[in-house]
Amino acid sequence: MLTTTTRRILKLITPALMMVAASWSQAADYPEQPLTAMVPFPAGGSTDLMARAIARELTDSLGTNVVVDNRAGGAGTVGMAALARARKDGYTIGVVPAAPLVNQPHMRRTPYNLDSFDYICQFFLSPQALAVKPQSPFSSLDEMVLYAKAHPGELTYGSPGPGSLPNLSMEQFLEKAGVKVTHVPFAGDGPGVTALIGGHVDMYMTMSNVIADRELKAIGIFSEAPLDTLPGVETAISQGYDLTASWWGGVIAPKGIPDEARNTLEKACQKATESERLDQVLGRLGTQAAYLGSGDFLKQVNRISETNGRLIDKVLKKQQ
Repeated sequence: MLTTTTRRILKLITPALMMVAASWSQAADYPEQPLTAMVPFPAGGSTDLMARAIARELTDSLGTNVVVDNRAGGAGTVGMAALARARKDGYTIGVVPAAPLVNQPHMRRTPYNLDSFDYICQFFLSPQALAVKPQSPFSSLDEMVLYAKAHPGELTYGSPGPGSLPNLSMEQFLEKAGVKVTHVPFAGDGPGVTALIGGHVDMYMTMSNVIADRELKAIGIFSEAPLDTLPGVETAISQGYDLTASWWGGVIAPKGIPDEARNTLEKACQKATESERLDQVLGRLGTQAAYLGSGDFLKQVNRISETNGRLIDKVLKKQQ
């Protein structure tokens, strides 16, 4: 027979055990409802199309719909802020490119920071490459660097604008090479590439797919390995410059989602990057599937944020 003290203890313990059992049951059943994938850019753009492609793969893997919700504005910061404020239950995730994470918080005051999110996976990247004008005498990075050292500030390079990933990547390369080249910003790749073809700038830093699509002359790819889309163009690494640079992004969530949800999403993301269907969609957008798990994704975000923060400060000072 239970004593009065034992009964009192059981009355205290039983509700707690029921709560733990309920939380275990909920976690084990995840997901029980559709997910929302916030995209911090408008519908129809590259980020949106990639988000819809991976949402389809995640839907198949998770067995529930993943619905895309576009929250455009502020160069991605509006959607990022909305994601940071979303419920931390694992049913709201974000599909984001790198810039709103690793660039914007260094360029303006944002209502979020890197600690506002859980990092699920990287699922895409597009290496950058350096193109030169049609009549350029340079056929390698070394030839350009030697000339730039002998004629500091004479050469010019274009990018999609100050603080853009290509701008920061080029500044990092110039810093590593120890040369000075004048930056000419453009409103985007359209006018920038047109200026390069017309010989108004000596070089243009952009994504490799832009160079391949426009059949531009490139002297270096900032990737780990050569690209089939740019035959005959050597990597910066093979030319003696230990540097990679790309447009990349992945899946994140508000900070503090349940462990089971995060683990399930990470596995689904890895499965998605192995999908031939996703690879084909990304290929049409000029990028490629490239998986990093949550730990490696977080390390990359922190590392590039630190580098880009320093470069942004340097670039902004140069303009003042």
